[in-house]
Amino acid sequence: MNNVTVKEALAGASSFLRQHQIPNSLFVAEVLMRHVLGLSRSRFYTVLADELEPEKLDRFWEAVKRRAAGEPVQYITGKQEFYGLDFGVNPSVLIPRPETEILVEEISRRILQLWPEKEPLTLIDVGTGSGAISVALAVHHPELKITATDLSSDALHTAKQNARRHGVEQRIRFIQGNLLDPLLENGEQADIIVSNPPYIPSGEIATLDVQVREREPRMALDGGEDGLQCYRRITGDLPSVLKKPGLIGFEVGMGQAEAVAALLHDQCPGSQVDIIPDLAGIDRVVIATTN
Repeated sequence: MNNVTVKEALAGASSFLRQHQIPNSLFVAEVLMRHVLGLSRSRFYTVLADELEPEKLDRFWEAVKRRAAGEPVQYITGKQEFYGLDFGVNPSVLIPRPETEILVEEISRRILQLWPEKEPLTLIDVGTGSGAISVALAVHHPELKITATDLSSDALHTAKQNARRHGVEQRIRFIQGNLLDPLLENGEQADIIVSNPPYIPSGEIATLDVQVREREPRMALDGGEDGLQCYRRITGDLPSVLKKPGLIGFEVGMGQAEAVAALLHDQCPGSQVDIIPDLAGIDRVVIATTN
């Protein structure tokens, strides 16, 4: 495979991925090639006629074969963009989704509405995973002091690295524990609670895309029999943990918004509860403001 140009390798990889039923095969091949070469997309198009060094050609085909075997591109490249920021990702954490950006946007907007003087605020990110929510909010709201919890020590290690990457590690405290348990044990409260918890019903895990169900951590996907297990736990603890006035925001799965809104109404009587759809029109975020 000597004297292979970037363009030729790209075409061969695209065909190989297509044969393995990988969607958007040419785009995927390009992403992997740019990762191996360390090039931006605009710079990449200037080297299509260049010959690939054998070592880089080998690395490229190794990455292509990993994708053909079902490994997500983000785990191969080790990164995913979220809310305009680059995050390190690996198989210990769920890959951040665009839908979760809606949760960050809505929480950010309401912070400015409820606390326009930008006073010091405390926020808990329940089940932080890669730290995408915590880090994005910390970057855009210097007034926040954040606690991020997760059961997985590997996930917390990844989240800490992402906080360090974006210079906010001094404002985020990472604690290993289940949901809000670490805060309850210490008798702590917060102004804001935010979570993208596991919400896939256990029986539906097997129906997910193969690269999700076999590659991403089940702990971050499985929400119990009806997918609402974590929401019940978190909302049940709100009276002890959430200050008044307070703000809570959840990402939810398809068809779950009304049930989660009802849980918030039950535990936070008199609160204002809003349901926000994603770009596909699916109710994706539930926000409650307590007085």
